[in-house]
Amino acid sequence: MIVWDEVHTVRLCSGGVLDVREVRARVRRTLAECADEVDLDDVDLMVCEITTNAVRHSKSGEPGGGVRVTVLVSADRLRVEIQDDGGTAGRPVIPAQGTGWAESGRGLVVVNGLADQWGTLPGFDGRYTVWFEVKR
Repeated sequence: MIVWDEVHTVRLCSGGVLDVREVRARVRRTLAECADEVDLDDVDLMVCEITTNAVRHSKSGEPGGGVRVTVLVSADRLRVEIQDDGGTAGRPVIPAQGTGWAESGRGLVVVNGLADQWGTLPGFDGRYTVWFEVKR
């Protein structure tokens, strides 16, 4: 069992399209205060990829849409959870191998390569949470 020492949750949204940079900056500020010994550049990239997917593939990308971000910190690991606003046709997955020239489809591949663990959790209302963990 993991005992999380700190838990930070916030919903980020905007009147227009959600700004992925704002989500990344908010997570970085939170981690700068409570999670030393974590590669924040890797965390930034994973947060950007997951948030971008939420904006592109769910109601999070509609006017007024947003994401709920939770950061959990324990003595030996960090977990970030990003929940979309629902409205997607399916569960977030790594797509089948495409061509090397495809302009999208690499976000969860990046998360898979950088995270120590990651996964998805379906919500009761059609929302999905994509989470990742890294060791401290």
